[in-house]
Parts: sequence; C-alpha cells; structure tokens
Amino acid sequence: MRAAKQFLTREYVDRLNASPFFLLVDYKGLSVLQFTGLRKRLSAAGAEVHVVKNSVFRLAAKEAGLPDLAGALNGQMAAVTGQKDISVAAGF
Repeated sequence: MRAAKQFLTREYVDRLNASPFFLLVDYKGLSVLQFTGLRKRLSAAGAEVHVVKNSVFRLAAKEAGLPDLAGALNGQMAAVTGQKDISVAAGF
C-alpha cells in the first residue's frame, strides 16, 4: 500500500476510534457552496465531514473493528464524525 494511502487510512482509523458515532452521507448533487455550508453547520454542532475514498474508508473501518461496510460504500461518499450528540449532526 502506498504511503499516502496508509497515512489516510490511519487518520480515519483514529477518527473512527475517537468518535462515538459516524455517518456516511452521499453528497452527490451538492454544490461546493452547499457542501461548505454543511461543513460550517456540522462544525458548529461539534462534528466534521470529510470526503474520503471508499477504498480508504473500507480499510479504516475494518482496522477499527467495524462490520463490513462494502455494501454501504458506493458512489460519492463522505464521513461525518463528531464528539457531541449524533442527533444534532444527523439533523443536517
């Protein structure tokens, strides 16, 4: 595995282990302005959204001990993690 992919995988393993929740979202159809607005609203709610390659997230989830997510990782996906209430992050 390339060093850059290893670094990204490790970063997402750390994020998954540090967060009490994660959400996978399909951001297809959002403009850059809309996605930036989503990032700002999530940040105010104590959460972050990151676009991540499905293959990298699949490896990170496996390394973090999560169930196989292969069926859920299709298309343009982004991962939401946070330290506060999941219901606030899920409401966006």
